[in-house]
Amino acid sequence: MSVFVSFSMYFLSFVPLWITVLFIDIKSLVDGGGDKWTEIIGITGILLGLLISAIILFGKFFVSDDEKYTLTIQDAKESKTMTAEFLLSYILPLFAFDFTRWDEVVKFLIFFLIFGYLCIRHNNFSVNIILELMHYRMYDCSLMNADGKVVDRTVISKNILSTSKGKDIEVKILNNEYYLDLYDKKK
Repeated sequence: MSVFVSFSMYFLSFVPLWITVLFIDIKSLVDGGGDKWTEIIGITGILLGLLISAIILFGKFFVSDDEKYTLTIQDAKESKTMTAEFLLSYILPLFAFDFTRWDEVVKFLIFFLIFGYLCIRHNNFSVNIILELMHYRMYDCSLMNADGKVVDRTVISKNILSTSKGKDIEVKILNNEYYLDLYDKKK
């Protein structure tokens, strides 16, 4: 997965925070309480970031012609890692930063970019509301390839993989840690 796709997944995982910051900035603009240019730049940056990230992720998931692999599920458990990541990612910034002041926005960007760098470098993405809305779930899977080698990876899928032991799935490799299940049973 390229850095652009990784950053897009990271950026889109913050959608609840972005919606809240948009509300705060728009309200402040209407009330005339904050720095007008900080709010305009913040609103524009968030909307552009959401649009560009959505286009990149959509292209990777639905348009790209990456190589496909057939793997057999040895074991699969739904990944549920939300509590601490949720608090750190969404709640802390709302209490720690004033998004209507430029110096506070700069402090947040430093925090966001360092945290993002670490998440992307270590292939660690928190719950992504956009993937949830598209009915995707993440599974920690043991998968066997055609050569009989078993690998442990996180598979993003619309299907319930935890009941699919022994079944074959066709995947696209997003990066060393994440695979995308290409078969949608609902179609």
